[in-house]
Amino acid sequence: MTKLKISIFCFVLLLAINLNALVITKPQNPSVYSYSGDKQTQTVGKTCNSPIRVLVTDDAGNPVIGHELRFSLIAFPENASGYKIENKIVYTDSTGIAINNIKLGDTEGDYRILVSSNEDVSADSIVYTLTARKKSWLVFLIMGLFGGLAMFLYGMQILSKGMQAVAGSRMRSIISKFTYNKFAALISGVVLTLMVQSSSVATVMLVGFVQAGIMSFTQTLGMLLGAGIGTTITAQLIALNITDYALFIVAAGFILMLIAKSTKFTNIGKSILGLGLLFFGMYIMSQAMFPLRSDEKFLNLLIKLENPFVGIIVGFVFTALIQSSAAFIGIMITIASLGFLSLEACIPLILGTNIGTGVTAILASLNSSREAKRVAFAHTLFKLIGVLIFVWWIPEFAALVKSISPHLNASDSSVESLANTVPRQIANAHTVFSIGLTILILPFLKFYSKLIMKIIPDKPVEIFEEFHLKYINSTLTASPAIALGLAKKETERMSAKVQKMLNISLTPFFDKDISILDKWQKLENEIDFLKNNINAYLISVGAQSTDKDGFNDAYQIMYVAKELEMIADIVNTNMRRQAEKWISLDAKFSSEGKQELEVMLEKTLKQISRSMEVFNQFNLEKVVHIKKKFNKYANLAEDYEMQHYERLVSQNPVSLSSSDTHLELLGLLQATSRHATNISRIMLNRDKVEDK
Repeated sequence: MTKLKISIFCFVLLLAINLNALVITKPQNPSVYSYSGDKQTQTVGKTCNSPIRVLVTDDAGNPVIGHELRFSLIAFPENASGYKIENKIVYTDSTGIAINNIKLGDTEGDYRILVSSNEDVSADSIVYTLTARKKSWLVFLIMGLFGGLAMFLYGMQILSKGMQAVAGSRMRSIISKFTYNKFAALISGVVLTLMVQSSSVATVMLVGFVQAGIMSFTQTLGMLLGAGIGTTITAQLIALNITDYALFIVAAGFILMLIAKSTKFTNIGKSILGLGLLFFGMYIMSQAMFPLRSDEKFLNLLIKLENPFVGIIVGFVFTALIQSSAAFIGIMITIASLGFLSLEACIPLILGTNIGTGVTAILASLNSSREAKRVAFAHTLFKLIGVLIFVWWIPEFAALVKSISPHLNASDSSVESLANTVPRQIANAHTVFSIGLTILILPFLKFYSKLIMKIIPDKPVEIFEEFHLKYINSTLTASPAIALGLAKKETERMSAKVQKMLNISLTPFFDKDISILDKWQKLENEIDFLKNNINAYLISVGAQSTDKDGFNDAYQIMYVAKELEMIADIVNTNMRRQAEKWISLDAKFSSEGKQELEVMLEKTLKQISRSMEVFNQFNLEKVVHIKKKFNKYANLAEDYEMQHYERLVSQNPVSLSSSDTHLELLGLLQATSRHATNISRIMLNRDKVEDK
């Protein structure tokens, strides 16, 4: 019985102790970052900006008033001195909170403060960590921030170029095949953006595709929406927060580049290297900005971003400056990973970022065709519509994103909680915005197409300079696929000028009209202008790409431009000399001779048309046909010379007076036919080289 009484007494005693157990914690305040004062940073030798706050409650959560707490320094950097705890013993106030100020020592590093109860030895103790930074911390912060940002953007650039190079010239054919309806175009836009890792770059490429005539403005509308979704995948990748493995990814990419035997695997290695540099840049930025976690001025500045209009303007300006929405989202995720940003502050930034992506496309379209301008305008219009819809529903939008993302209790707004949850929420908000915008706009693409065509109607653009480039745009050299397409279109335009010049090449001889020579000169000047600019453009493109297929395509275009220029030279140099002599002579061609020259000119023009068709379509079977035609025309020229000789033998006075000019013109027309044939022959020769 005695043992039972003792057991009951012990149970009651333990229950009483537990009922009155003290809980010592670090208090939180939703409106104040790092309210407890833990993990704050201050310059060496200075008192921390925020005091240490300790909350003492009973097991029911009620504050304990007047409880005695002891503060002890338990760890500090080696050889540190000058540190000081204002009060060793502190009593809790009416809210159960004890407040103490700490002065850090003269050596950088971590200072750890142990807080324990001086009344209840059974209560758990807690530790606060304070970090002392160098006096020159701001200089190192700026260096780290800009250095990390530079590495981040450079990594994204390498990743983008590597992905484009892997896709190569096939990108053009893939895109053109999968734009037959708006849903296929949507998927194509996603794929294109995954290739280039930026919706801004993808939109600029679409401007180039339209400028090069690869696709129409209407076909790009679905792709523009797909590009918006595609760029969110990059943001999701960045939000994975795998910065700890950044250097391993860099090493893997470098090794693959080093051992790769083919251009394809070299470009894959380059893409992996770029991805690693991107993550390492994020790591450098996050480490550089760590001291700002307790900077009150900086935190108050970030709080202002929760104002929708301020956030939208900031997002727009930064995205317009760095010309990549994915890059700015990545920077936003980096800052959020330190606990600086709430989702409510990030949503306006995301909205501003989406508007900012339109700036790059608009700049790329300034010197482009009307259709290309429509693409840039459509991209910007779609984003504006989305922003105008979402900006009025930011709290509801944030609640939706939080419901599908990692999140903690609404009352928990500590730095650690924000750092753990907001990065993924940012990526998801970006994705929800793009998918929601697509759902809203995709059913009405035809309406938007007609609206934009009314806003930017077809009308000729006045050209004030004597000669101009219609397709080539110096802002579109970043993508070889686009650049080569533009150069090809400009070469076709050059061919049209050459054919126009050749078409009037016999007029001075038949009509004795000397004014035609001025037209020849003007046309040749324009042909020379086009050839020189095409060559310069292709050289600038080649300097940015190591792709063998791209190099071969560029050389082929330059070769064709050279052959076209040589045809123009034959007309304006060799034929000009003959025309100047012919006009001063009292001579004319026989009816047979005139007909022979007209037939040869017709055959030469057909040969140029056939070769340019091969140049466009890369039809090797037609090349063989063109070579056969050339041989046939060469035999025809010999027959005409024979017939002319027969007229001379018969003492035809007209043929006798025009003989030299007649034979010279036959030879020059045959020479132009040879150059025309060379245009198609280069295609066949290049194909043989690639097969070896």
